[in-house]
Amino acid sequence: MPQIILMQAGQPVANFSVSGTLINIAGVEIDAADRQQDVSVFIEVRGDASGAVEGGDGPYLAQIRIPARRYDEALNEEEEEETVLVPTPLDSNAVEITLWPIG
Repeated sequence: MPQIILMQAGQPVANFSVSGTLINIAGVEIDAADRQQDVSVFIEVRGDASGAVEGGDGPYLAQIRIPARRYDEALNEEEEEETVLVPTPLDSNAVEITLWPIG
């Protein structure tokens, strides 16, 4: 389960759900595993007149930080003396979701 950070404890936040690496903030669905890169990724979910959107100029609903991809070394099956880097699956516990209060 990702780390959930409340900007203001006790205040109402947008509806959200988490299932594995799939995050849903007010209807905006983000697969953190699909978005992971070799550097940390920051995703903003904001509110506007049409509802929740990724990015945009409206007030923050949530910010999601996906950590940089990690790699393990493994032997190359074709050339046993050579090692290759193999990406490890995303640890969903390392993802951070910061929820902003809604008014």
